[in-house]
Amino acid sequence: MLDIRSYKPGDEAGFQKLDQLVEAHPFNRRNLDNWFWKFKGNNPAGDPIMIYAENNGIIIGHFAAIPMNYWFNGEVVVGSHSAAMMIDPDWQNKGLIKFVADKLIKELEDKKIPFTYGYPNDNAYDLHVKLLEYEEVTAQRLFINSMKNKKKNISVTISIDFKWEKIERFDRQVNRLWDKAKNDFKVIVIRNSAFLNWRYLDRPNVPYYAFGAFNGDILEGYCVLKIYQDENVLRGHFIDLFTQDGNSDCGRFLVENGLRYFNNKRVDEVTLWMQGSPFFENILKEFGFQVGGVSGGGWPGATRPMICRFNVEPGKHRPWLNEKNWYFTMGDTLEIY
Repeated sequence: MLDIRSYKPGDEAGFQKLDQLVEAHPFNRRNLDNWFWKFKGNNPAGDPIMIYAENNGIIIGHFAAIPMNYWFNGEVVVGSHSAAMMIDPDWQNKGLIKFVADKLIKELEDKKIPFTYGYPNDNAYDLHVKLLEYEEVTAQRLFINSMKNKKKNISVTISIDFKWEKIERFDRQVNRLWDKAKNDFKVIVIRNSAFLNWRYLDRPNVPYYAFGAFNGDILEGYCVLKIYQDENVLRGHFIDLFTQDGNSDCGRFLVENGLRYFNNKRVDEVTLWMQGSPFFENILKEFGFQVGGVSGGGWPGATRPMICRFNVEPGKHRPWLNEKNWYFTMGDTLEIY
């Protein structure tokens, strides 16, 4: 008997089996540790909404929305990130995903979560836009810096003597930084210690490397880095970059030392997806970043579509969720990166 319902304990095993049937990409494949971190971990925004389709005791479909705390024009707003839309191959093209998605959307509307964003693959894009009322809100650009067979000259003049220190846990220092910087942004995920520790340092199956720019004992900015092998390409990611808008010395220090870190690890190229910060974009270009596609088996183009569904009060939220006002980095998505 077919049943479309919310999560119940034990579904994670069926989720894993379904994932192995459906997902073809090799990047950050889901496992149980990842599932518990993402769906049952210490997300400061609360519990996700998970909808499952079950047939005679077998999980055949899934779609979820994970809450994300946002600073939105000076207010705290709980948005959400859609994740893991999957249908068993034997049940695909039969309309099942529409029933699963409709139940998820109904719960989002009932909980008054105003927007839900995501990155569907090519197969799912039309479904999201044509049937689920998602809209393409931006074409995010990929910044890339080729490091292969080069000794990069990545030094710039910085007037403040910052210290580059590894961050083992985010603490009150980053909360102070967040409070100073948050009003520089119209729309941004709340980057306090609770979120950063959960998002990066608590993740069990992918290592991230967090570094701070310290002016004396004061944290003025941080970056989160990642390295992974993509076929024959060793790639570095700037997963997150954060400081006060206009703090050019700190911004340059973070990018310079991040590139030095990657250079010492002998990566072939460094990439990041980012929007909503002309300040950081200008610094990236100073250090040789260009907009373009990646080599190897990664995302092939210079842009990727970001879609968003406006669940409640679209007139209030739609005008601000765009590439100009929405500061967004790789770490603000929970699926691939």
